[in-house]
Amino acid sequence: MRVKSLPCDRGKDLMDSPLATGLIGELAGLYQPASPLKFHLICGDNVELNADASIAKRGDSFCKAICFSDRPIAVNEKVYIKFAETSSSWSGVLRFGFTNIDPGSLRGSDLPRYACPDMTNKQGNWAKALAERYATPNNTLHFYVTRNGDVFYGVNGEDVGLFFTGVNTSLPLWALFDIYGNTLAVEFANPEPVRLNNMVMSPTTSSSSSVSANRDLASSLSSLSINSAPNTETPGGFPAIRYYANLTFTPLKWHMLTGKNLQLSSDRVVATRSQDEYCNGYVFSSRPLKCGEKIIIQILGVDRSYVGGLAVGLTTCNPSRVQLDDLPDDSDLLLDRPEYWVVNKDVCRSPDVADELCFHLSNEGELRYSRNNQRVSTLLHVDRTLPLWIFFDVYGNVQKIRPLGTTVHLPPVPPRPRSTSYLGAQNSLTVMLPPRDQQPQAQNLANMTHANVDQSGVPANQNPQPHMLRSYSVPAATLAQMSPGPMDNVQKQPVSTPNTPNIVDNGDSEVRDECTVCYERQVNAALYMCGHLCMCFECAIQVKQRKGGLCPICRQEIKDVIRIYKT
Repeated sequence: MRVKSLPCDRGKDLMDSPLATGLIGELAGLYQPASPLKFHLICGDNVELNADASIAKRGDSFCKAICFSDRPIAVNEKVYIKFAETSSSWSGVLRFGFTNIDPGSLRGSDLPRYACPDMTNKQGNWAKALAERYATPNNTLHFYVTRNGDVFYGVNGEDVGLFFTGVNTSLPLWALFDIYGNTLAVEFANPEPVRLNNMVMSPTTSSSSSVSANRDLASSLSSLSINSAPNTETPGGFPAIRYYANLTFTPLKWHMLTGKNLQLSSDRVVATRSQDEYCNGYVFSSRPLKCGEKIIIQILGVDRSYVGGLAVGLTTCNPSRVQLDDLPDDSDLLLDRPEYWVVNKDVCRSPDVADELCFHLSNEGELRYSRNNQRVSTLLHVDRTLPLWIFFDVYGNVQKIRPLGTTVHLPPVPPRPRSTSYLGAQNSLTVMLPPRDQQPQAQNLANMTHANVDQSGVPANQNPQPHMLRSYSVPAATLAQMSPGPMDNVQKQPVSTPNTPNIVDNGDSEVRDECTVCYERQVNAALYMCGHLCMCFECAIQVKQRKGGLCPICRQEIKDVIRIYKT
């Protein structure tokens, strides 16, 4: 029995009809069969059923152990089978699949010895052997068929993947089993409620209150929209740009090629996946993405009745050369194509409407991702010498997206650091200021400092003018060795010795090991005219190309960048 999908408003009108219970269950994202699955009484000669037909066991023989479900299986309904008894004396394990043939029209004695290939060679039957590693005692197998005829399976609640394809879903389908080889007995496991493919499990209620609870849920769902957006909107009805509002975007439209379950707006900007589907929502950029370029997309719709999230990938294949039927439901299968394809699934597993997702193809061939301008992570490494189209699979709980556009990545210019001391604790600096009303004392201090402290960096032939106040940074250890003099009356200032990691003391100069912009590459560039060594060559070039590019240390204009080589 199948329950036809109807809008919420029609469901409310049919609330008191015989289909009310099934309809409300579908509105709640649950499939509620009339009765738990049992085995059909028509089965192979060597199959023994227990009293309630929930367990099927093969006798001593090794063949004629074909059995069926007692009712048709709905599209996307998961069938759960538990391995009740196994053996190690045979080879091979359970075969399972679907059939369009009503078991009630057959006789048990007429069933063939094996499902594969005796039944699968005939029209209307589809089955395949399970991998032996999954057929262990108390393991629970689940499988289901999609509307497209693809059969997926999993073990112990975890999806494994595509099992086979080509099932005719236009006719009723019964579950087909062949208790074969080391599989001796199987049992129907009927969790309450049975989960649809990729649907989020809802809390169960007691049988006495389930109908009323579902009525309330249906009423609530009828007033909700999965595409609701924040109150702050642009004139076009889209959520306002919040996290990348300071960027200037170049408009980008989607390519005309899309997945079979995705629709584009007339201007090819908004991409929307069908509400009753969860996969094959591919959308491609209309042109290749350049190295150093960012594309930012905005989430417009979320459907939390599904699990899984957006997938992103890059390909050298021009979308104009791909046919609609070439795009699989599972994006991992794109890797089997002859062209260059890379993909990363479940990028954004818990999205919110108005989220802004940034994808940056760096000059090093890394695809970097950040959500709402927060932490950046690397998703993929690609060959940057190839033309690369970026694509997305609007999958799972992400239901609707639009591109904000593309922009060129510019490395941030760090703020000007404060003056710090790079000397050790024993050579800390002490700043001394001479009093204004004692000019001779200031002169004596200057002369003494020039005569005795060569490490201060002040040339000996330059004496400060008598009426000019200057401060001198003198190592404290050096001051302790100086003879008593007029400086004994000078008040010492507080000493600051901050921690300064990533600094290498080369004697005459201080060179940072790490670029102050990207914090990834080593410093290998000198800035002209100031001469500071604080950036890698790549970042220094990008900072210089900015209008009015300044040195992040001294804020002087960068005239040129010189690559340096360390020995």
